[in-house]
Amino acid sequence: MKSVVLVTAIGTMASTTIISKLKETNEYYIIGADIFPRNEVATAKDVNEFYSFPSAIENFKGFVCFVLDFCKKKKVNFYFPTIDEEVVNLSNHRDLFYEIGVRLCIPNYDLVECCHYKDRFVSYIHKEFPELYIKTFDRLENIPEEEFPIYIKPVEGRASNDCRRFDSKRMAEEFITGTGYKPNAYVIQKYTEGTIFTVDLIRNSATGQKEQVQRKELLRNGNGCGIAVEIVNDEILKSICNDLMLSLNLHGVVNAEFFLTNMGYKIIEINPRFSAGCGFTCMAGCNLVLNALMIADSKICDFGKITYGKHYAKRYEIYQLD
Repeated sequence: MKSVVLVTAIGTMASTTIISKLKETNEYYIIGADIFPRNEVATAKDVNEFYSFPSAIENFKGFVCFVLDFCKKKKVNFYFPTIDEEVVNLSNHRDLFYEIGVRLCIPNYDLVECCHYKDRFVSYIHKEFPELYIKTFDRLENIPEEEFPIYIKPVEGRASNDCRRFDSKRMAEEFITGTGYKPNAYVIQKYTEGTIFTVDLIRNSATGQKEQVQRKELLRNGNGCGIAVEIVNDEILKSICNDLMLSLNLHGVVNAEFFLTNMGYKIIEINPRFSAGCGFTCMAGCNLVLNALMIADSKICDFGKITYGKHYAKRYEIYQLD
């Protein structure tokens, strides 16, 4: 009998890759879910069963109750979430899923709590890795003119939503007076530029196995998703990422983003979930999906052989769904 795997938000790039890699093995019964109906989600054609789920971010308690009941009825063995808020919510209730035999393919709780909330992550980096730290300010209204430009991002955010650059104090003041600005809702940092590197990190803390795949981003879309990349292997970045994985005691798969500046690498954030570009990593030779299953199932990982120096790019395709 095949193991049953639930994948949610299957309209996302990450979930599309997860389902593709699961389907290639022909070893899993795949249930896909999304907030949109079947005929609006192309990846629905690739799963064994599809369901429209309620939003994972509008009612946290209600969603957990719903998905626990669903997993019981469908006898789900593994569960891949890819939406930030859903990952955090499930992490806070993981014991409830383990009690019914569902293994969550998400990172360890402490890492999720540190990395999802960007104010906590900035404080962690400032203390533990000051060389990676980007200068951060407490309150937007107190920043002197000479510190501009600055960049703000929500404490809880994803896909670059509601991120803003201010080139002057006047621009910041207009934002404060015109939008119901809440100081504690944003992380405020010195605007930083550089070449963007994103790194898929995978570590099995039970076995001590770890791997990383670095991508130099050549083109990015407006949501911060790399659409053209080069697979690289920078030793300085490798050392940084190894130290981060150990410090955070990573157990699972996450994605780290960096600027390479004239002052070295500066960290943007760590996303405690599969990245939108995880398909690049899989194509380069490291199957994140199957290894995430191995970690969730307390088995030894097989990271494969990574091919460096290759270029990859994404494109949209069209499918008839009915």
